[in-house]
Amino acid sequence: MSEKREAYRDPEVVRKMTRLVAEGAVMLAEACPVDGLPLFRLKSGDVVCPVHGRVWVVSSEAEAEEVEIDFVLRRVEHYAARRVYELLNNEDVGELLRWLSVLEAAERVRSLRDSRVKKPEEASRAEKGGGGKG
Repeated sequence: MSEKREAYRDPEVVRKMTRLVAEGAVMLAEACPVDGLPLFRLKSGDVVCPVHGRVWVVSSEAEAEEVEIDFVLRRVEHYAARRVYELLNNEDVGELLRWLSVLEAAERVRSLRDSRVKKPEEASRAEKGGGGKG
């Protein structure tokens, strides 16, 4: 029997799906590409698979690339922050400074990406008469 069929038979998965709905999540028509289970949209707007957690629903290759870049950037930030935390009580200041520079670089990349994404949105609002600042 396939993995996709097995997931539906797992009582723990059924409990998770039931809990999601009880907490106000909405079952979507889209399915998880890994296990075939329905995806759920939480009240926060996040989309989750009951087995794999948060997933991203994309409509184009460009959008998929943006999500992948964001995911990798978050992982780099997470790992670097964890290393900085571990090194705080360490005597190796050089290593601490290297990881702090990784965090700083990740922040710069995120800032550049955010400004790149916001500019087209602001231009679109201005074209529609949505106004600008001030």
